[in-house]
Amino acid sequence: MPYTTINNTEIFYETFGTPQTNQAPILLIHGSTQTGRSCWYNVVTRLEKNYFVILPDCRGHGKSGNPHLTYSFKEHAADMATLVRALGFERAHIVGHSNGGNIALVLLMEHPSVVQTCVIQAGNAWVSPDLVKKEPAIFDPQRIEQQRPDWLREMQELHSGLGSDYWRTLVRLTVEEIIREPNYRPEDLAKVTRPVLIVQGEHDMVNAPAKHAQFMAQHIPDSELWIPQGIGHNVHEEVLNEWLKRVTDFWARRGNAISDTLYRYKLAHYRDERDGIFDVRLNVDGTLHGTVLTQAMHTEARNIAGQFQADNIHVLLTPETPWALVNRPVEDVRRGPGILTERVSQLWLGEAVRILETQDDWTRVYVVHDGYTGWVHSRALHACSEDQVRAYQAAGRYIVSAVLAEAHDEQGNLVQKIPFATLLNVKESNETEAWIELPDGRQWRLSACDLTTANRQPNCSATSIEQTLTLMRRLVGVPYLWGGRTPYGFDCSGFSSTFYAYLGITIPRDADQQYMKGEPVEGPLQPGDLVFFGEIEENHLPGPDARGYVRKARITHVAISLGGDEFIHANGTDWGVSYNSFNPQSKIYGQWLAENYRGARRFR
Repeated sequence: MPYTTINNTEIFYETFGTPQTNQAPILLIHGSTQTGRSCWYNVVTRLEKNYFVILPDCRGHGKSGNPHLTYSFKEHAADMATLVRALGFERAHIVGHSNGGNIALVLLMEHPSVVQTCVIQAGNAWVSPDLVKKEPAIFDPQRIEQQRPDWLREMQELHSGLGSDYWRTLVRLTVEEIIREPNYRPEDLAKVTRPVLIVQGEHDMVNAPAKHAQFMAQHIPDSELWIPQGIGHNVHEEVLNEWLKRVTDFWARRGNAISDTLYRYKLAHYRDERDGIFDVRLNVDGTLHGTVLTQAMHTEARNIAGQFQADNIHVLLTPETPWALVNRPVEDVRRGPGILTERVSQLWLGEAVRILETQDDWTRVYVVHDGYTGWVHSRALHACSEDQVRAYQAAGRYIVSAVLAEAHDEQGNLVQKIPFATLLNVKESNETEAWIELPDGRQWRLSACDLTTANRQPNCSATSIEQTLTLMRRLVGVPYLWGGRTPYGFDCSGFSSTFYAYLGITIPRDADQQYMKGEPVEGPLQPGDLVFFGEIEENHLPGPDARGYVRKARITHVAISLGGDEFIHANGTDWGVSYNSFNPQSKIYGQWLAENYRGARRFR
């Protein structure tokens, strides 16, 4: 059996799999009163096919000795660092569960040079008052004997080599440490430079009440947080397949220095995919792999990573990427290629897209006017050249001023209803009717009174704003629809962007983007100003030192000011377009809105 001597103590370990070239080994650290096998064996049998895994028994556990009868996270961490080096490795991917998660954290803090990446599961960076209160009772030998005979038998079996009554010493040493250490402050955690994934079950009764995972994730730079819903303390046992998927993906994305640098660059520049797709990593075979939106992003990735002979980066948007026009009045943009995936936005007739890829009946597109990417029905698109797109959009521009303009085919049959603010290519018109041409060449007849000549230049005069607000008032009562931007259903930012579209101004699609891009409003609100709302997020821990307490607003809602106190918006409270007021004396006063108002923006 493999042992190594560390600080005059025999530390037992097992290894699984075969060492991989250019790939650090995996070191799995077990939880309190467990052993490597009892904690991690189901994980090991799945990992050993593709990774070299080191599975130790910590000092005083299982087959490892404990001649000095000591137990501290720092001593365990020092043992693990020495073990990695003793086995001939410079670094390892550290994974720890429960008290093993605390040991992993201490390794990260005290021995960073041995850490390639770190997964901290069910751990804590500081001893919160609830732990001091509840842990001694859990680890009380008398209670264990009376109420947890199964746990007692397990400890006796796992640690039999250390004596049949050793378990009493083990639980005493364990509880003394977990109500004393670790105690890292936010400024300590802020110094971490290694990639870190923090895992905590939503119903982990040890760590979830004090939000220990959130505290670590908040203060460790560029760390990742996974809180699986409905799961308790032992995430790797309760959802093994999902755990493996999450953790191996973390290693794939951040498991080497270049991949981690690329990931951090993404966070700094393209954290939000609405700003561009940037997903690049360095594979173990030395090739750059992934997907970026533009050629410029490809160049950025190459510059960051250095020059590699093999490059499998797929650039989605190039001069050769096909163009298309939307060929139906309304088309959903979905997060994935399927009708049951989330609707993230909608497209109007004649809007331009670039075709990124096609899967069966679905096409992934880049929306030219707002930069959104998503999936649409392939049949909703008419492929054409860029010149044809430009010519179509420049010809005979009229805009739908009706809520829904009825369209008839050449035989006079009602075939579609075209939503408010859609720009149309009108081929012929008179006082009573207009004929529009669709991208595919079909022609539909509309009532001329449903259309208005579109201004080629943005028009945000006070008169135009008032006229457009009058048109928007007709939409009161239209149902709320997530991702909607038509009179069939609006979400809040779809409603505000439609208002500005009618004025000839393209603004970002979502509320938070609109807040960031608009001109801050100083002084009284004017008609047409956009007003924004968002709750203050409080991610803090209970306790006397209130560590990790932060306050920040996340913009989640937008409305259109009518001037003064009143505004109009699509909202989930009324589940439709309605009015509200900032005035507490008004019958349409919205208390949440008034309390969570974050400012106004203006576009011109």
